[in-house]
Parts: sequence; structure tokens; C-alpha cells
Amino acid sequence: MVDFGAENTHLYHAAIGDAGGVDLAACLGVLSDAERARAERFKFDLHRNRYIRAHGTLRHLLARYLDMPADHVRFETGERGKPFIRGCDLYFNMSHSADTAVYAFSRKGHIGVDVEMYDRRVEIDDLARHYYTAAEQSVLNSLDRSGRRALFFHLWTAKEARMKVTGEGLALDPREIDVEIEGGRLLGYRRPVQPLARLQQIELGTLRGACTVAGLFTPRAELREFTL
Repeated sequence: MVDFGAENTHLYHAAIGDAGGVDLAACLGVLSDAERARAERFKFDLHRNRYIRAHGTLRHLLARYLDMPADHVRFETGERGKPFIRGCDLYFNMSHSADTAVYAFSRKGHIGVDVEMYDRRVEIDDLARHYYTAAEQSVLNSLDRSGRRALFFHLWTAKEARMKVTGEGLALDPREIDVEIEGGRLLGYRRPVQPLARLQQIELGTLRGACTVAGLFTPRAELREFTL
């Protein structure tokens, strides 16, 4: 079993693109039948291979925490669609964007994680008007183009991570999630207050993206690279 030591959250990233070095065969070999079937439904190899590497890496990571072979890992899906392992106090979540995947693990409580690459082509002003609170939009509008784009994606990951903590997904309106911001950094959630979640904004450095991990506790994690 992996020791969490002084940390209450472990956070990993993996390069899941074809040039990233994650062994495709090692990931495919541990997928469930349902995951293999879903992988086969992708039209393009690029998207299929990303899916295989992302989900296979999750199983290899879980195997380390559960001290079992990766192809023996079995998890179930809750009524809101969030995966869990029955009879185990290990909480986990994953997210991927383009060639990058991130994984969060904790024994302290429910967690959610999200990652988005800055180069994703989206109309940030239009999306902000539809999905961000008035307070969040006010901060965004006070920034220059570069700062506004970076903060937009950090806010997006904070909202997605909060949705994933409880598995609510879009059943929780993004406009009902209000994030406190100071100096361009995310400080925490003002809403919703039940249950009150906390967040950690993660720096991705040269990966050029935004990432947030959220939990029903105060997450403390450093980003580590994981390869197969």
C-alpha cells in the first residue's frame, strides 16, 4: 500500500499522447471489457489511444495503492456516475485534456480533479457570460487578454473539479459554483456551501495548462509525473 505520509492527496500527470512514452499495450491489457468496447467506438486512433492510455494508467496507479495486479482492479460506478472501489477507503478521480492526464488519490475524503490546456480553442468571453458568476466575470474583465485566458481556464477547472467531488456533474449548474479570486489566483469556493469543498490550484509549469484539485477537506498535493 502506498503511504501518504504528511500529504493527504497524491496528484500525478501522465503524457497520454503517442509521443508521450506511456506504453499503449500495457494500458490496453488491463482495461475492462466495457472500456475496451468504448475504446473501439472512437473513430480516430488519436482519440482511441489517448483514452486507452488515460484509463489504463489509472488502473496501474490504483494497483499500486491497492497492492494488486493492475488487471485485477475492479471498480464500480455510483448512482451519479462517479467510480469507486467497494470496501476500500481510497478515493480517486481523473481528468484528461489533449495529451495530458491527471490523477488524484486520497484516503481523507471525496475528491475531484480537472485539467485543461491553454491552447484549447474556445470562445472564452461567450462561455464566461453563460457559465460564470457576476463576480467571476468582473475579475476576468479587469484583466488583459493573456491574463483573462489563463484565469478563464483555472476557473473552468475549479468548477469541473467541484462538480466531480460529489459526482453531480452538470446537475450542479456552473453558475451556482462561485470561486473566490485574489491576485489572479483561486482562493476557494464561496458557493455552494453544502457540502463545502476546498480547492488547490495546481501549477503545471511547462505543460501550459490549468489544473484544480478539490475535496471535502483541504487538499495538499504536489504534481508528480507517472510513466509506464
